[in-house]
Amino acid sequence: MKVVLFGPYPVDPQFTSGGVEKVMSNMVRGLRGRNGLELHVVSLSAVGRESTVRDGDVVIHHVPRQQRFSLPTFRILSVLRARRAIRRIDPDLVHCQESGQESFIASGLPYPTVATIHAIFRNEGVHYPGIKARFRYWQFETLAKLARRGIDLYVPSSVYARDALAEVGDKLGDVVENPIESGYFEVPDAPVPGRVLFAGTIYPRKGIEVLIDAAARLRDQGVPFQVHITGIVSDKEYHAGLHAQVETLGLEDRVRFRGFLSEAELAREFSEAYLVTLPSYAETSPMTVQQAMAAGKPVVGTKVGGVPYLVQDGVHGRLVDAGDAAGLADALREVLTDPGRRDAMGASAKEAATRRFGAREVGDRTAAIYEKLVKGGTSK
Repeated sequence: MKVVLFGPYPVDPQFTSGGVEKVMSNMVRGLRGRNGLELHVVSLSAVGRESTVRDGDVVIHHVPRQQRFSLPTFRILSVLRARRAIRRIDPDLVHCQESGQESFIASGLPYPTVATIHAIFRNEGVHYPGIKARFRYWQFETLAKLARRGIDLYVPSSVYARDALAEVGDKLGDVVENPIESGYFEVPDAPVPGRVLFAGTIYPRKGIEVLIDAAARLRDQGVPFQVHITGIVSDKEYHAGLHAQVETLGLEDRVRFRGFLSEAELAREFSEAYLVTLPSYAETSPMTVQQAMAAGKPVVGTKVGGVPYLVQDGVHGRLVDAGDAAGLADALREVLTDPGRRDAMGASAKEAATRRFGAREVGDRTAAIYEKLVKGGTSK
């Protein structure tokens, strides 16, 4: 069976940008080496020209994504280039990772098509300021709706995504949670006392300004801590505002911006974290939470989207209302000042992650979906 795994994939495997890129990388790990499976990866990437490289038994195709006039033209060049590349491969099945346009591209191809859902655009777009950002998320949602006739099976990445997609009816499959690479399960638990880690894309939906407000409260309460913020900057104005907020609150010695890290550097951050926090306003199935759980770290997050289906409040960490700086500070203090409870939460998180997120186990469930869909045929 020849399968195209379609979605964002890192050009440099040492630097993975965003959760869906990590899902793609981990899915390749979970699927590769299977008898009878010829796996191709097609990614719209920031490259000057199309390239094809072989990574062991996997063939990776980087297709130039449209850089200029992408919003006014609905990324038409990306659509045409990706469809042309996939047609050349001529697969038995296409599995796209929906993050804005992938399902629309795949829906116009004459192959059985699976779409894994990583975002509910109507719920996430409201958390971005500015007309341009709102238009981009409206565009993503529009393309996703247009794709529905041509997608054969939707695979939600969380119970939250499944419930939000009930409108697709009998095209909705079972939940298959994101795979996590084995390295996170093997990260040594070497916590630096008081180290709080945020790892994720730096933009308004992540609620980092709430974390900084909570940090000021912790300092005023005499709690020893240091926050590390790491991730790619998606919104430069928001990033600059965070730096200004830190300076205004006098937190320069308590909040450290670590920048965009390599996979090895990020693994070390998880190893040294006392806990991991994600103060987001909206999430579907956040990789940061899953990575933290695999590494045996308690998570202090918010009661939004798919997070409560990953983190059981009081068992794997603590959950608070989005935007509640006082509540976030209280939850952080609770874990930071109780080593016994911190260790118990981390152990429970790791046990749950081991059962649910292993890349090979997720790959097994995904391969079974491929077999069933190809054998069953489609109307295309």
